[in-house]
Amino acid sequence: MNGGSGHCLCGAVRYRFEGDPNWQAHCHCESCRRATSSPFTSFFAVNHDRLHWSGEPPVRYESSQGVFRSFCPRCGSPIAYQSNERTEEIDLYALTLDDPSAFAATVHVHWNEHMPWLHLNDGLPRHSTPRRMGAQDDFGPLLALITEAFAYMDSRIDPPSSANRLTAADLAEQSASAEIWVIEDVGKPVACMILTADDDHLYLGKLAVCQEFRGQKLARQLVHHAVSRAKALNLPAITLQTRVELVENHVAFRAMGFAKTAETAHAGYDRPTSLTFTLPVR
Repeated sequence: MNGGSGHCLCGAVRYRFEGDPNWQAHCHCESCRRATSSPFTSFFAVNHDRLHWSGEPPVRYESSQGVFRSFCPRCGSPIAYQSNERTEEIDLYALTLDDPSAFAATVHVHWNEHMPWLHLNDGLPRHSTPRRMGAQDDFGPLLALITEAFAYMDSRIDPPSSANRLTAADLAEQSASAEIWVIEDVGKPVACMILTADDDHLYLGKLAVCQEFRGQKLARQLVHHAVSRAKALNLPAITLQTRVELVENHVAFRAMGFAKTAETAHAGYDRPTSLTFTLPVR
């Protein structure tokens, strides 16, 4: 799609833009679904300096703090979405295009909020938005996820994983001092990590993905979110530890940009039992 034009239902509000969209996506968040009364919303983004309005100017509604949704003042058709987090660009509703067939989404975003009865098989990547857990949450399902995800280590590592000693109460207590982030699917945690800030790094622990959701790059999405948190906390690196025996994890972490920076031994062991991996935050 190299440039294009579009309009609302009645044609009172029109727009045109030059160049290719910055991105094209299907959004599954609850607020977009309600704004459009649809199971998901298809957007593309262009910079303001490449967008030109004509006819009636659209009306803006602040649907949440710093988020503005534009619509036609005559027919009420949703036209655009603007976030103060991305002031240089504006998102246009793909089905307002004069030629909607030109739209070509490359990703599903906020997939963790998708409707359970919606079944799609388009092969596009599905990006989920992590949620930070707090004292009000039930940590039982999170404990079950960690226990399941770490079970394969039992016959492979020495000493046993600390995950075997975790309780839901331990996780609830940790949530007060550390950041516990989960990716959910229909309200159920399917991936998680625990972030703990130190003086010169952000420690990433208990990175886990439910067996049936592996292969969807959820671990990468969590690491990407950890990078965002490290930047927000002005910490220059992310560190994590993995056991010496788990060579497939070493490969996976290197593929995500981590490098081995240290070897450590558990108390009572005269050999390295854990490896420290570090990811610089730029």
